[in-house]
Amino acid sequence: MNEFARLAGKRLLVTGADSGIGRAFVELAAGAGAVVAALVHEDSGALDGLVPAARRYAVDLADAARADAATRDAIDGLGGIDGLVASAGVFVHLGALETDADDWDRVLDVNLRGAFVVARECGKVMQRQRSGAIVLVSSQIGDVGHPRAAAYAASKSGVNGLVRAMALELAPANVRVNGVAPGPVATPMTAEAMADPERAARLTAQIPLGRLGTAEEIAAAIRFLLADDAAFVTGQILTVDGGVTAA
Repeated sequence: MNEFARLAGKRLLVTGADSGIGRAFVELAAGAGAVVAALVHEDSGALDGLVPAARRYAVDLADAARADAATRDAIDGLGGIDGLVASAGVFVHLGALETDADDWDRVLDVNLRGAFVVARECGKVMQRQRSGAIVLVSSQIGDVGHPRAAAYAASKSGVNGLVRAMALELAPANVRVNGVAPGPVATPMTAEAMADPERAARLTAQIPLGRLGTAEEIAAAIRFLLADDAAFVTGQILTVDGGVTAA
């Protein structure tokens, strides 16, 4: 089967869809014939031509009630849900001793609680359908930690635990839950570091393959986990990091 056809006709919801990994996956999925709905922080029109305005929902995922409502609206608009990609995330470059409660809450509310709320609502529908696949975007930092990224590391470690717990809960309904853990990827989140030659050199030197990944490479990993090719894969964190965590 042509690998692009594996998403054809699938009803997909993508969070963080207007930039970075989320945007790359939306482009891939739309090109493969999937029906995509998108949760975005602000509807700037960045998804024009990819996702109709009627299937774009502007919501701050830190607001659990609004995230819940937007997810249910998106599922209703799709007429069901075959796949979720929870890609939205925020990063605060602060160490544990520098992080105040507001910084901590913002990162955990978006990265962990936001992912949980959206996955919970999609999981309810998938459980009734007895089919579906969920992919939560984590990070290598959730496995190995990182200096001056305390809240982010904690949030992504939490995502990994959520993946495993939901996978066990939903497996009897034939619903799969997995995570993708990118390493350093050329996205708006890493743009500041890469603009500084010294920081860019240090970052690249940590990657055995000698370069940053691309959002499209992470999107391809997500595609695999959503497709029927991965029908026996659940509860896993697929690390796509150029070899960083192999060291």
